[in-house]
Amino acid sequence: MCTRTPQYCTRCTPDIDSIMSLQQPIQGGIALKKLSLLLVSLILIFSVTACGGNNGNNSAATNGSADPTATEGGNADQPAGKAKIKFYTYKSDKPEEPIFQAVEAYNKSQDKVEVEYVSLVQNSDSTDFMKKLDIMVAGGEVVDVFMTGNEDELMERASRGVVEPLNSFFEKESITPEDEYFKVLKLDDKVYGLLPSSTQWLTIFNKNYLEEAKLTLPEMGWTWDDFRDYAKKLTTKEHYGTYFHTWGEYADIIAYTERPHPQLDADLKPIFNDPSFEYFFNLRRVMEQEDKSVEPYADVLASNYHVLQQFFAGNAAMLAVPSYAVRATLNLEKFPHDFQTMYAPLPRSVDSTDIGMTNIAGGGLAIGAKSENKEASYDFLRWMSKESYKYTKEIPAFKGVDGAALVKEFFGENENLIDTDSLSKTLFDTRIKMPDTFSVPYGSELKTIVENGFTSYMLDNRKFEEVKQEMTTEVEKVVESNK
Repeated sequence: MCTRTPQYCTRCTPDIDSIMSLQQPIQGGIALKKLSLLLVSLILIFSVTACGGNNGNNSAATNGSADPTATEGGNADQPAGKAKIKFYTYKSDKPEEPIFQAVEAYNKSQDKVEVEYVSLVQNSDSTDFMKKLDIMVAGGEVVDVFMTGNEDELMERASRGVVEPLNSFFEKESITPEDEYFKVLKLDDKVYGLLPSSTQWLTIFNKNYLEEAKLTLPEMGWTWDDFRDYAKKLTTKEHYGTYFHTWGEYADIIAYTERPHPQLDADLKPIFNDPSFEYFFNLRRVMEQEDKSVEPYADVLASNYHVLQQFFAGNAAMLAVPSYAVRATLNLEKFPHDFQTMYAPLPRSVDSTDIGMTNIAGGGLAIGAKSENKEASYDFLRWMSKESYKYTKEIPAFKGVDGAALVKEFFGENENLIDTDSLSKTLFDTRIKMPDTFSVPYGSELKTIVENGFTSYMLDNRKFEEVKQEMTTEVEKVVESNK
């Protein structure tokens, strides 16, 4: 049987001029004319029936009542009418991959949507993934759902109009997304993505070193001055009290945890006059040069460490870091160690009375603006944001979970490495909150400016005022070029 659309099938539908030519010899008899026209009609009806029988556009197939195995290429296990969408990811397509397992679980959980898992890279490199995805989109590929490695990657695409806002979907559900999630990914008051998991800045401690220094875990509300004091007391000839990485966050952690945006105010003006910048730049310098409680910045740059390497190697006693460090604790092949890690909240500004401030971040799940199956894509996206943690064993951004029970379930068998009591107390303290943040699509450029400014401050021993003015000028240029 022919599966082509009738109006385009030249094999089954004779050329109309050829059919009409049958009438030309019949000029004299009305009966013969009628017979000729009847013949034409029968031929056309027969050809349409032959072509249209299995094209999937008949009413029975549309209503899902046809046998799905009757269609060429049909799948007996897939109900007719099931929406098909593609999910693009930088995670591998191997059965042991947790995200892969989550997608399979979603497909089995309902009969409305079938998700095709599309892995564009096998090295879990989100940067390479986004480059390939961008090329595909530019080439006309229609993307239903995709994931990003961080917020900036998503916001940059949202600014280009390739991401579908989710506000209307939430309105149909009559929910406020901020009530359901610790954080949603927004640009200009539009929600563009959801976090399947979240990372929250906290402080981790080597329990052995903490006990050797006769120190107890700090409580919610301790300050960065306290942090400096802890680092001095934790420093020995064998290890430093703490470690600071090279990322822009470590130039001023306060800006990332207590300000709506780490480099800009609401009017998109640089905020380097904020006291936290001079305070934190100076804190880094005195801890290195006077206290000797932190590894020299020049050595850190030259060594190209992983952000967690020095802590798990026992070369630093504590570390302010996002909570992905928790699961990394179990990766003994990459980070061999035998001590228990304990957890405490992030310090607050010395002059702040608002405690519990932190930064919550993560990679995003988003819908492509040109998707023809947006309702199905949203159903999948929402399910992943609420259920995928059961497979990834990561802390969800979704609020509807029992935090203490979750930590025990995930890490209860690894108490020798992870102190679950201090972890659950830190992650799920009811006082934990973050500022009302906003994003810009060129955030990664601004972060690089701060990284370069801090590097110049530390390596060239420059005055903060000089560096501040240079960072201000560079940020203003980036903002202006993006208007």
